Amino acid sequence: MLSKNKSGSIFLFLGVFLLMLPGLYGQRESIVIDQTVIQSTTVYNPRLIQLFTEDFMIPETDISRLVIYDITGDGFGEGDIARTFPGGRFYIIAPTPRSQNIMNNWSFGGNVKFTANSNDSPELFETAPDTVRAMGGIFASLLRGMRRNYTGEPIKIHLEQVNGVTSVEMWGYDPDLMHYVPPPENKVPEEVPYMKVIYLEKTVTDSVFSGPPR
Repeated sequence: MLSKNKSGSIFLFLGVFLLMLPGLYGQRESIVIDQTVIQSTTVYNPRLIQLFTEDFMIPETDISRLVIYDITGDGFGEGDIARTFPGGRFYIIAPTPRSQNIMNNWSFGGNVKFTANSNDSPELFETAPDTVRAMGGIFASLLRGMRRNYTGEPIKIHLEQVNGVTSVEMWGYDPDLMHYVPPPENKVPEEVPYMKVIYLEKTVTDSVFSGPPR
């Protein structure tokens, strides 16, 4: 009797699981896992931390730093999120005019973005204006490598270098379209040896002296 009940329970579980499978596959097809880069500002100044915690009505003390995230992507302000450290708690902020005036002055400064069409040559960015030519050179190298090794789209890349470590993260691409292609070899013109022939011609002249000897 006990074994019969166990068998019935197993079949009931399998039946429910099979009924759930179409829903699970449907959810997978309608869900896209992605990530995005969000602008953030880290505040270390104790006076500013106190000002923001009061304006944002954050009920914490002993905050060593405050990180404010531009979730809406339209500049720091209402509806964005602040996180306290070391507490690690998140708060949706509603700035007063006093704190909003401070946040209005926050910007990356020097932020550069390059955009290349599919038919744009990488060399185009290596001849960018002097103020951004170094950044254009980095983008050109990245563009060459991506076009050689990945033949599809989309693809998303995040490159970061900090504390002596360079890291790159890639996502949102088709692995079947990723194939390594070595860079083209720079062929150095072959020097053909040749002999230099120098003709030396000796001219012999006779000297004739006239007049009384000195």
